[in-house]
Amino acid sequence: MKFLNIVLIAAIALVFTASSAFAAITVVSVKGDALYSDGGAYKPLKKGQQLKEGTRIQTGTKSQAVLDIDGHMVTIKALTLIKVYKNIATQDASTNSIGLKYGSINAKVKKLPKVKTSFLITTPVATSSVRGTEQNTSNGPLFGMQVFVPEGQLNVMSNGENRNVRGGLGYNKKEGDPRSDNVSNPMQNSFIGRLNPNNLTDEEMDMLNLYGDQLVDSTQTPADILDNTEGNTMGNTTVDMNLIYP
Repeated sequence: MKFLNIVLIAAIALVFTASSAFAAITVVSVKGDALYSDGGAYKPLKKGQQLKEGTRIQTGTKSQAVLDIDGHMVTIKALTLIKVYKNIATQDASTNSIGLKYGSINAKVKKLPKVKTSFLITTPVATSSVRGTEQNTSNGPLFGMQVFVPEGQLNVMSNGENRNVRGGLGYNKKEGDPRSDNVSNPMQNSFIGRLNPNNLTDEEMDMLNLYGDQLVDSTQTPADILDNTEGNTMGNTTVDMNLIYP
């Protein structure tokens, strides 16, 4: 009887081990200033550190952090705040969910053999579902959610709208808009923006209001270099531009 109890306990322990042994969030690298919080105060993020489900990560200017989430690589770019909502892995399933409040991330999601993979990236605007592909996702108060897919394909869901985005194409939707823009090459949607004082675009002015003047102090733009050129005077000039679309 005692032997049977030992076997039963060992079997239960093996089941729990098998269901959780594969779930892991590891900090691969940290550049610049990156902080994390697992429920308490924010602390410096360090290479090789193991994180748990529910952790928030924030990066500063000119900073980034790279995470290995169950074999999927996530790069958190500068001025970004994310939260790992879900990190569950078993022998036959991998389920992860990341919340992107603001900023930009790159996710390279592996298609694991014989493993059902679900990798969600959620913003206040929409949720993208990644399976065995790569995507660059950004979110901000002015431009909303922007997704670019270098290769593969993914689905983006928002208020009943379901869009399929294939490699080389992009997705954009602003918060409050009923529908997203047409799925197209992101280069076709680029434009010359209005400049504000200090040579900042509307998007950069919005980031400045959110994060303070450190963004300007730590970043020298091409316009700054021209302003400081000896003999430079205010006036009009002509610029020739060739716009080439694929």
